[in-house]
Amino acid sequence: MFGHEGGYSNAKTDSGNYLNGKLVGTKYGVTGKTLAAHRGLNTLSAADVKALTLKEAEEIYRKSYWSQSGGSLLPIGVDYMAFDYGVNSGPSRAVKSLQRVVGVGQDGIVGGQTINAVNEYKGGIEKLLRDYADERMRFLRSLGGAQGWSANGRGWTIRVTGKDPNKQWKDQPGVIGNALAMVRKKLVEPTKEIPAGVPDGSAKADPKNIGIAEIVKNPEAWAPLGGLLSALGSVFSGSGPLQYALAAGVVVGIGVGVYYFVKRVRADG
Repeated sequence: MFGHEGGYSNAKTDSGNYLNGKLVGTKYGVTGKTLAAHRGLNTLSAADVKALTLKEAEEIYRKSYWSQSGGSLLPIGVDYMAFDYGVNSGPSRAVKSLQRVVGVGQDGIVGGQTINAVNEYKGGIEKLLRDYADERMRFLRSLGGAQGWSANGRGWTIRVTGKDPNKQWKDQPGVIGNALAMVRKKLVEPTKEIPAGVPDGSAKADPKNIGIAEIVKNPEAWAPLGGLLSALGSVFSGSGPLQYALAAGVVVGIGVGVYYFVKRVRADG
């Protein structure tokens, strides 16, 4: 974990490095926002983040990420993958992606239904790990904006897969390789020192940056709008000023519905 998260970082392309609009940085993967919450404070300085000790970072991970990502309940290997994902994108997103892979409701909470689906996954745990890694990469590619895939995709790819798309860094196990080693009860290789200029993948992958195009692919975005869509079809069966006015109103209603759905998805992680 700490091999991927590294030490102190204050890259402007990492949304996690900001607290109340101020660039304070991240250390050991712990953002200023998370550190402030852990200490019961409203704000922190860059110096406070830089002074974070490894011991306190471990405490924060155990308190705010391990259990919330299902670490205490999931099988070995899957627990590590969910935990790493949770640190990078939030526990709720990590669990929802796992639930999407195993085909259960995506509520972001690891319960009995999720555990059963994981244990009964067709193809076994190793296939689940690979599919989970693929789903995580799909999510990462969906992130837009200045702090999304275009800025951080290379580092995230190295982190998850262990392979540098630019082939400037020797292949590493990555999260997927480490998880498979855990399942096979083999030695987990520590992440080697990353050469200068190669991103380490520690940039936070914030679900708030999910692109609209990806969100509206979700059938849930359109389900509540079924009535409006039916109404639109009925309106277009006629003609005249009244029908045009009604059609305009229905279109606005659809747009508003999709807008609020996008906001909810991004807020929920």
